[in-house]
Amino acid sequence: MNQFFAHIPYSKERQMGLKAHGVKSTFIVQKKASLYDWEELQKWIDLNQGEWILSVSSFESGFCFLGLDAHQEDNLNAPALVWVVPEKIEILSAPETITPIQSNSSWHFSEGETQNEYIQNLDKIKNHLLRGDFYETNYCTLLQSKEYCNEPYEHWKIRYQAHPSPHAAYFQWNDIHLLCLSPERFIKKQKSTLISQPIKGTIQRKKNKEEDQKVIEWLTHSQKDKSENTMIVDLVRNDMSKIAQKNSVVVPELCAIYTFPTLHHMISTIQCEIKSNTHVIEIFKALFPMGSMTGVPKKISVQKMNEMEKKPRGWYSGTCGWMSPDGNFDFNVIIRSIVYNKSTGESKIGIGSAITLASDFKSEWAECKLKARSLTSPQLANEN
Repeated sequence: MNQFFAHIPYSKERQMGLKAHGVKSTFIVQKKASLYDWEELQKWIDLNQGEWILSVSSFESGFCFLGLDAHQEDNLNAPALVWVVPEKIEILSAPETITPIQSNSSWHFSEGETQNEYIQNLDKIKNHLLRGDFYETNYCTLLQSKEYCNEPYEHWKIRYQAHPSPHAAYFQWNDIHLLCLSPERFIKKQKSTLISQPIKGTIQRKKNKEEDQKVIEWLTHSQKDKSENTMIVDLVRNDMSKIAQKNSVVVPELCAIYTFPTLHHMISTIQCEIKSNTHVIEIFKALFPMGSMTGVPKKISVQKMNEMEKKPRGWYSGTCGWMSPDGNFDFNVIIRSIVYNKSTGESKIGIGSAITLASDFKSEWAECKLKARSLTSPQLANEN
């Protein structure tokens, strides 16, 4: 029997949370997703109108929208698409007190590639940038573990308690568990309004308020981060224009600074009014995979990174979220996440950053490690 459980906490950014379990109906694609699979998914969504739907879509499941084929299958055996109508659902309309059980166990992760290997790959990326193959890309590496965890949900709660991220989620499908602390929204639909909020630009917070304000000022005026962010904004604007009503694509926030427990992020907001009768899958086809995890131009960036990265990203860089009975939805970007296969004990943390000609390779490596600390050492990261 299929096992399903999801916990998507309430946050002021999401304004609603959900707890769901049990299976009433599912749409599963285990390996590579094709355009035909997405079309069949739309039919399944239509059949389940008026129901709550929760889902995870892997990064590579969007390759078919770009005319690309993933060169490897997910090593954790996580499905490409998991869309579920739950048997039972609880609506969370206020913040919760999420208290984990006491646990002395820890989760140990090792690097999937060394710093030297990482820098060598960034040198290859620099050559692509100099040739003009792309202007910005998102190169990802990973941390990995082979260590059984009896209580992954409790480990997620420990991490969420220390880092109450606005787009966090816990999602279990059979033996595959997603422990997600994402700060990033992919797309939200509210009636006819579609919103995307890509992140590009990250800096560590400081304990001292005065020092913390200085790093905010530094990030605010960082030309490198503003350039990276603006390039992705232009990409999202172009993607949205495929499904938007004429002249409705706007950028109400450009390169705004948002503060989280241990990090400051530069976030932009792009929105549009979608054409009437636009199906969910048409929206995904236009915008997925999301620009913040791909690069500019999107197709060539995804193709080259897929060739260069050692393993497929799987659920990392994909999206998790919900659709409500009235057709609204909210999907995150799966970053700051552990994906765990309980049957094999294998798990991985994807980490990445935007790479341009202005990138300092050692700084990018340090940024990747910084992003992982909320997952590998949640208490330590919360003290910084």
